[in-house]
Amino acid sequence: MIFSDTVRYALIALAYLALNRDRLVKVEEIAKVHKIPRPFLAKVMHELSKRGVVYSVKGPRGGFSLAKEPDKITIWDIIELFGDAYKYEMCLLMPHKCSEFADNPCIVHHKWEELKSQIQDFFKGTTIKDLINIEEKHLFPVSR
Repeated sequence: MIFSDTVRYALIALAYLALNRDRLVKVEEIAKVHKIPRPFLAKVMHELSKRGVVYSVKGPRGGFSLAKEPDKITIWDIIELFGDAYKYEMCLLMPHKCSEFADNPCIVHHKWEELKSQIQDFFKGTTIKDLINIEEKHLFPVSR
């Protein structure tokens, strides 16, 4: 898997919040709609709130909303926020960072470096707004 569950759930939740910007959204709703374990998602949302990515309002009428515009939050931001960026520095064949083998790279090093760079560029250039544009097309296809 290219993302940890934590990053994946965060991206799903952020896209859901972006699609529902006109109201506060409860963790239970996101968890139910996307079949995500509620306790796990609650921890993810707490961390997003603590880091200023979402607002949290407590109480029976509370919930979450985006603290930033969807076009200002990249996939890479979320990967970094949850400490998963190291995965994109790792060697494909060895359990170490590629940089540790600079003098004697593995057999796929050069191809992997190129691909890692493309993946990182994609994540750095793809925002939550991009994700919701895709999701809206998926949810509401144009009738023909």
